[in-house]
Amino acid sequence: MRPRARPVPPPRSRDLLRLLALVFALLVAGGAHAQDTGSCTVASAQANLGTTGTLALADGSLQAAGNGGLACSALALISTSYIKVRLESSTFRLVHDGGGPSVPFAVLAQATGPQIGQGQEFDFSALNILNLFIGPGGSLPLYIRTTPTAGLRAGTYTGTVNLRWFFSICTLGIGPVCAYSQSPGFQRPGLLTPINWGTGIPATVNVVLRLENDCAITAPPLDFGSAPLAGAFGPVVQQISIRCSAGAAYSVGLDDGQYFSAGWRRMRDDLVPTQFLRYELYKGAASGERWGSVGGARRASATAELNPGVHTGAAVQGFTYRALIDPTQPTPTPGVYRDTIRVDVRF
Repeated sequence: MRPRARPVPPPRSRDLLRLLALVFALLVAGGAHAQDTGSCTVASAQANLGTTGTLALADGSLQAAGNGGLACSALALISTSYIKVRLESSTFRLVHDGGGPSVPFAVLAQATGPQIGQGQEFDFSALNILNLFIGPGGSLPLYIRTTPTAGLRAGTYTGTVNLRWFFSICTLGIGPVCAYSQSPGFQRPGLLTPINWGTGIPATVNVVLRLENDCAITAPPLDFGSAPLAGAFGPVVQQISIRCSAGAAYSVGLDDGQYFSAGWRRMRDDLVPTQFLRYELYKGAASGERWGSVGGARRASATAELNPGVHTGAAVQGFTYRALIDPTQPTPTPGVYRDTIRVDVRF
């Protein structure tokens, strides 16, 4: 019997065999070394809430997305992916590096909720996987929402969230075949076997918030009223109210206005821009010391007439001033005279 040569597959068949061998190799690698595929990683991460003012945080909540610790560099849609997170523990408070009041916070699975409490889990498997990994570095974000808190000092506030991720994610697909990136012990459900989430992989998320000194200033309009002569205007006594961050001493200045000249603040006629009315602003209700914006002309928070030196973040300081039109100046033409004074606070 004459031996027959074994037929050599045509080039296209040979290429197909190589392709199937490659797919098989990928599947074996994916099943045996799920964490080594390089497509999905779990690591400690940081959720940076950014920088805001202390009073802004006292008046409302702040919400931001942060890296949840699970990131994938590749995703495929040809098979169901399973993802679940468990919140194992958390401080649930952001603590100032120098002590004092802390900021309570909640952890949310998505921007609109739900909130995840300690020991609770959230299953992302039913959601569109392409809409999940939208955080920094291709991470699956979690959301941090603060609670409005008064009496805060400026500085850095930190907290921690300890998570455990469980997943089996299709990260490479060729035809109907998937290579999976999986957490330890994960077993995908079969016809007769339920899903086994395994032991998961832990990750710690460090939450960081930076608060800056902040102030709320209330400065009512100043109205001298009406008079026929410059010398007939009486003095007006008013108060500027200021509330600043806890623990923050400060000084308050009043600038020279828009039409300052020859040592005097001035108001200008609305209709005749060459006509001015000189006036001045003095510290307190009766002193002759000018309130200005530079050096000793400023006022320290410790000299306030109301709550001097009380820096709780809730207490309001009141600074009294006396406004006086120069009675010695010639009377300008009748009209409505205006000026704008800027109040500034320095820490």
